[in-house]
Amino acid sequence: MDWSNDLKPAASADGAKTLAEERQKSQIGVDELSDHLFGHAYLERQDRVLKIVQREKIFSKTNQANLSRPDRYALGLARGKRMRQLMDVYNWTEDDLLMAEYLVDDVQPYHLHMSLFAGAMKEQCSEEQRRYWQPKIESWEIIGAYAQTELGHGSNVRGIELEARWDASSREFVLHSPTLTASKWWNGTLGRTATHAVVVAQLILLERNAQGAMEEVSVGPRPFIVQVRDKSTHQPLDGIIVGDIGPKYGYAPMDNAYMLFRKHR
Repeated sequence: MDWSNDLKPAASADGAKTLAEERQKSQIGVDELSDHLFGHAYLERQDRVLKIVQREKIFSKTNQANLSRPDRYALGLARGKRMRQLMDVYNWTEDDLLMAEYLVDDVQPYHLHMSLFAGAMKEQCSEEQRRYWQPKIESWEIIGAYAQTELGHGSNVRGIELEARWDASSREFVLHSPTLTASKWWNGTLGRTATHAVVVAQLILLERNAQGAMEEVSVGPRPFIVQVRDKSTHQPLDGIIVGDIGPKYGYAPMDNAYMLFRKHR
């Protein structure tokens, strides 16, 4: 027999009861304070989206801690897909979608598509580029990542080593990683999921020097819209090595990436 079934918790160990009693002693108006800190619109969105999220079994965390890292990634994909479906069912805005992710409180592999990639494309594209790319981004026809950080450079954007040379004869940019530390590193959504990325590289142009000779000059980092994988096979394109950096503490569902280019046009 399991004699522990007959044991009862000590009354003094009821943390929920103790917390409720302490809260009852407070004179702070919780609803008023919440409205002051977050605003009515935010709280209304939170309440509306929460009711929907709570009805979805896939967002339950009952067995989450027992899953392997590959299974957490697969679960993250499924959760992200379901959120995107709910967006269509309930006519959610992008802010509603981000609220759903926040309430589920588990990062999904699509997070960088929803945040940095979508934001960079919206803020830095020309009007012509926006008309072409925005429908693909919003429908998730493509999945994007933001590839700035490198193995040798975190927030030091001026120190980025990835090179982008302009080939005037073919009117193409040629992306090339000259060193191991030029490897893009830790870029979320890129390791397994993304088809495209905003890639930050040093733009190198030919300019005439004081002696009249042409020489290569870096004119600083620039963002490039790059297709990383074939949309049918999901395999990396020629001249691109990309993959998941593997297990790390926290962020189990996220496919943080490494990526290198070899004269990719």
